[in-house]
Parts: sequence; structure tokens; C-alpha cells
Amino acid sequence: MHPRVKVYKLSEEGEWQDKGTGHISLEYMEQSDAMGLLILAEENQKTLLVHKIRPEDQMYQRGEESTIITWHDFELNSDVAISFQEQIGCEHIWNQIVQVQAEVQKRSSEGPRLDKQESQPSGEYLFVDEKGLELPWPELNTIEEISRVLNNASPFQRDRLVPTLLKPNWIPKLIDVFKQAEDLDDSATLAHMYGAVKGAIMLNDAAVLEELLKDQYVMDIVGALEYDPELKSPQPHRQFLNTSVAFKEVVPIKDPTILAKIHQTYRTQYIKDVILPRTLDDATYATLSSLTLFNNVEVVSALAADPNFLKQLFLSLEAASSSDPEWADLVAFLQEFCNLARHLQQANRQQLFNKLVQLGLFEQVTRILKVGNESTKLKATDVLLSIIQHDTPALRTFLLKQPNHMMFALLIREFTEGAGDSGLPEQVADLLKQLLDPDTMDTSVEKNEFLDVFYDQFLGRLLDVLVQDKGINPREGTRSVPAATIGLVVDLMCFLVLQHSFRCKYWALRNQLVPKVMSVLRRKERWLVCAAVRFFRTMLSIKGDIEFYTRIILKGNLLEPLMTVFIENGTRYNLLYSAVLELLEYIRKSNIKPLIEFLVVHYSDRFADMDYTETFKGLRVRYEQHQDAGAESEEARARALASTRTGEPPLRGLTYAFGLDGEPLGPAGRAEPVGVLRRRRRDERDLEKSEEDYFESDDNEADTAEGPSSHEQQQQQHQDLGNRHRRSRSRSPDVEQGGKEQQGGEGAQHQAGVGVGSGLGEGARTESGGSPRGG
Repeated sequence: MHPRVKVYKLSEEGEWQDKGTGHISLEYMEQSDAMGLLILAEENQKTLLVHKIRPEDQMYQRGEESTIITWHDFELNSDVAISFQEQIGCEHIWNQIVQVQAEVQKRSSEGPRLDKQESQPSGEYLFVDEKGLELPWPELNTIEEISRVLNNASPFQRDRLVPTLLKPNWIPKLIDVFKQAEDLDDSATLAHMYGAVKGAIMLNDAAVLEELLKDQYVMDIVGALEYDPELKSPQPHRQFLNTSVAFKEVVPIKDPTILAKIHQTYRTQYIKDVILPRTLDDATYATLSSLTLFNNVEVVSALAADPNFLKQLFLSLEAASSSDPEWADLVAFLQEFCNLARHLQQANRQQLFNKLVQLGLFEQVTRILKVGNESTKLKATDVLLSIIQHDTPALRTFLLKQPNHMMFALLIREFTEGAGDSGLPEQVADLLKQLLDPDTMDTSVEKNEFLDVFYDQFLGRLLDVLVQDKGINPREGTRSVPAATIGLVVDLMCFLVLQHSFRCKYWALRNQLVPKVMSVLRRKERWLVCAAVRFFRTMLSIKGDIEFYTRIILKGNLLEPLMTVFIENGTRYNLLYSAVLELLEYIRKSNIKPLIEFLVVHYSDRFADMDYTETFKGLRVRYEQHQDAGAESEEARARALASTRTGEPPLRGLTYAFGLDGEPLGPAGRAEPVGVLRRRRRDERDLEKSEEDYFESDDNEADTAEGPSSHEQQQQQHQDLGNRHRRSRSRSPDVEQGGKEQQGGEGAQHQAGVGVGSGLGEGARTESGGSPRGG
């Protein structure tokens, strides 16, 4: 395994310089007699970096789940960083570095290395001279030695053992020895053979694994792994692979290389997941996983490049009957093919998915959802999940434009009516969340159209599940809905409240969404009751929507059933107890006054007995603070009203206000409150009351007025209004001049025909054009 990496070096200016891209491996360095890191450029195999692994602690740095390893290179006198393309490769090299450091530290503490003949401690590394390390030729009497060397080899020695295993006829000779031991029923040799094969796999070399997993060797390798000495009897792995496992070729694959890769991939997975899951270390497990992944990518790429393969696949799907077993195999192949296609590069993956859609993928999925059984429907939704992870708009467009939105309706049907233990409702719920996620919607037009279809035609069907459930509505319910389905509906409603704030509020106001969801509190399952509490908490978590949902909660009295369930739970410290306490604490901290008042007024007696937490005391304190603040506000308003009625001037001195016609707007000699003055000030362009009444009157009322003189009265009214309007608009030059002098001398104001004079004592006057006006 040679992971792909980028090499960076820290410059003197403190910037990371890209030194190139290549492949890294752990190699034995003969000149320094130590293990080191070697990076060769991927284009020309030029050496990018050679680094001897040092044993000092904290020498190499790597964060959790990071793909970058850094250290300070003393030879280069600079910091070096290696960025891995995949996390698996980074973990593989990191584990090798840690093993080498541990081995070097151990060897330095034990003194000089020992010769193989002097000491061979069981279960420890054999510290022999790497230059003279050789595996014996496979024979019945050397299998034990081969097993011991392979299993006890240190990281320094493993890479030097690989050439021996790859020598011509070495592995075939090992297979022959296994066959001889099995014919002789030599249990001891077979146990050592298990150790030898396991040790060869644990060398973690891709070339060795490729050789061991070839078609001509793999079954004998599996046979050797049957004789695990830790198990009481041999395991029949070969019998299972030969008889129970059947390769079904639903569409003929003509390339023998691809067929060989498919068989090799399955056997590699079987060895990794069934035979050796207990003994594989992380590095070897990652190597086998990478080998499987690369084989799958190669197979999918080859089949996608075949111009006839995919066409034949969809023709077979269309021609096969839903009752035909071959149709189920075709659906299973389509599911596996789409799952493996997710590992392709982005450009190739997008091209492949587009080709599948053009060939009629969505139409075939619609047919499967319509006539298939639970198993095939599950595979069909899995295909949609594979597509939607990389191309959500394509599926959303198809659902929107398909006649009668058939696939959309079928998905909702499986969500609401599917078996609770089949896993199908869960997959449809995940599918709907991704389809309804605003972050994946490209344009506002598309978002509005798609959400319009969902809210208008399908959301009501989801809520009908809650109404029809007998566990929620014993009298009106028509069926027993699985608890898992109800939980998924509540979870989806939480998603909609968070993601579709305005649209969901509008829909909730018309369709009683909140009361229907909160009716889940009547279910016996405690985890469903907690789901309803979670929905309640979600509504109040959106700052801009708290007031809206608070009104709905109080209007529907939805806090009462919630508190009833909480009180019935008693002092049991369970999830329901914690969820409701967290909700109440959130209401207190957010200071939602109407809910706090409701809780304290209706449940203060209950709170008195609940002294095991500070939440209820905090609610009472909040309520008392609101009451004190309300009382102070009422007193302030009462004082202001009393001041207005007794005529006490809130301003210093006397204030006079005049209208456009020169008449005082308030009682003479009495100051009006500032608010009253502001209300009474009018703009020159404002209409008077009589004018407003005229323009607001209905012509029909005038036509139907009783009495012969109604028309003459209207003419007289028009004339009076016109004269008054002209009088209010006319102002004498003397008045304007007097106003300017007043403004300059005393600081009084004449705006829009309203004068406000600040008198210095009783009897102060405001002159306008030399003529006194006022009290």
C-alpha cells in the first residue's frame, strides 16, 4: 500500500511550499541501517523526500481524524508536512511510524541486538540481521519455522521478507505443502500452516496479497485458514464458498478480467470480515479494504464504459415480470451497482448517474415502488438515496414534473403504510429530508414549486397518520400505526418547523399542525412522548417564531397535557423527566412571559412540592418580576392620567396651541401634555374631519338617501367644505411675518399654522401680525 500524498516544506518566510505529489512508503535504509519514509513523485518517480524515522516522543504530530503528519526535519532544518489524499492511508503510515519508534526505543533499552541462534523469545520480535534474513524453502519440516518468522517479524524486517514470498514458485510450493499435510491429516503442521498464511497476510503488502488471492491459490489459502488452533474444530469455509455461494450473472459480462476481479473482491471481503476479523490489525484491515474498494471501482468503471451493458440491463428490467425471480435479481444488481458507483471520481460519477437517468432509472424505480414487494422496494429507495447524495435536483425535478406525481405519492404511501420493522419508512424519511432541504435547492422558483406540491398534496397525508391512529384517538382512529412510523412523522415535523419557518407557520395556522403533533402525548410509548416534547421545544427554539407558536399553544391549551404527562411521571429520573425539565428551563431563560404566567398560575401548587430542582423556583421568581414590573407600569400610567385630568402642566410655564383658523386647540390658560399636542398637530396637507367623512362616504348611500332635499343638502355641503378648505389654505403676509419675528425673538414656532409659545408668566401673549391671540 503506497498512499498518495503531497509534500510541503515551511519556508523562511513562514509559508508552506508545495514540493510535489507522490506516493509514500516505509522502506529500509541500508546506509543508515534504519527504517525511513520514502516519497517518489507520481509522474517521473523522482525522489521527493527521504526521511529517517526518529525515536523521540512528540517528534511527529497528527490530530484526531487528520490527514496531515508534520515534524521538524533536523537535516533540512525546516518543518515538513505530508498531506494524505485518504484518511486510511494516513492512519496506515502513522501506525507504521509509531511501531518503528516503539521498536527503536525497545532495542535501545535492551542493548545490542541478539542473534537468532542466541535468543528466540516466544511472542517477541526476532532481532536478527536484516541482511541475512531469509525464509526457508517450504517443506513439511520447515513450516513451523516459516510461521514463527512471519508472525514475529518486526516492522524493520517485514519489507525484507516480501521479496522472498514473491520468488517464483515459493507460494505454489507452500500450497503443495498444505495439500500434503491435509492428506496426511497432520494437525500440527496444519496449525503451523494457518500461522504461516496469516503471517503472510499480516505483512500488509499489496503485491503479496494480490498473489495470495489469485484464482489458482485463493481456495487453498482459505483452506489453510480453516485450521485455526484457537478453535476446537476446522471451519468449513471452502464448503460454504463452493456450495452456498452462487454467482448470478443477470446481465452477461464478457470480459474475463472483470469476472476475475469480481470473484477476487468477494473472497477478499470474506477473508477480512469472516475468517480473520479477530486477528487483523488496523493497518492490514485498511489495506484489504482499500484493495476491495479499488477492485470495485475498476469493475464499475469497466461496466459503465461498455456501450451495451447498461442498455441491456434496463431492457431486461422492463421486460421482466414482477413475479419473475430474475426481476428481483436485476433490482438487486441495480442497487449494488449504484452503491458502488458512489466511490467513483466526481466527474465520472456524475456522468454515470446522468446516463442511468437517461436510460429510465426513475421510471423503473416508480414501477418497483408500485408493484414490488418489501424487499425490492427497500432496494429501490436505496437506489434513490445513492442518487440523491450526489444529484438532488435531478430527482426533485422528476418528482415535480412526473404526471400526477406518482413516485412522490408512492413514497408517501410507503412512509405512512409501510411495515414498521422493514426499514422502508426510515429510508423514505431520510429521502424526504434531503428533498425538502432548502440548502440543496438551486433556485427560488424550483423551491417554491416543489414545496407547493409537497405542502398542498402530501403533508396532510402525513398528519393523517396521527389522526387515524387508535392509540392517539381511541374513538375516531381507524388503524393501529406502528410506533416507529409515528416517531418518523414527528421527527419530520421538527425538520419542517426549523427549515421552512414561514411556510410551515402559514400551513400550521390553517391545518392545526401543532395540536395534531402534540396529540402524540397520548401514546403509551415513553419515547414517543419524548418526541412530542422535542417538537414542543423545536417550536420555541426559533427566536422569530416564539410569539406565533406561543399563541397557538395557549389557544389550544397544549401545555396542560404536557404537564399532565410530566406530573404522572412522578419523580422517576428518566428521559421524559429530563426533557420536560429542559423545556421548562428554556422557557424560563428565554423569558417567554405568557407561558411562564400560565405555568405559575395553573401549577404553582404543584411547583411547591417539586423542591428537588431550581427550575420551578426560577419560574416563580420570573413571574413575580413580571408582576412587579406590571404594577410599576400601571402606577406610572395612573400618575400620567391624573396629571392630565387635574391640569398640572408637565412642562415649565404655560403652553398655547392654535389651529389654522387661529382658534385655540386646548382650554385657555392650560397646558396640554406633549402627547396630546403631538396628536393634535396637523399637517397643512391633512384633510379636516368633515372632508374625510365626505371622501369616505359611499356614493350608493347618497343615491338612496330619503327625502326630496338630499341632493340640495349635498350641494350645500360641497360648498361649505370648499370655502373652509380655501380659508384654511390662505394666510396673510402679516401672520407669516409675525411668525418669523416670534421665532427669532422668543424661540416660539409657527409650523403648519400651529404656534407654541413658551410663556414666562400668566398673561403671556403670542402676537401674530400685531394682533393678540390666546387666552
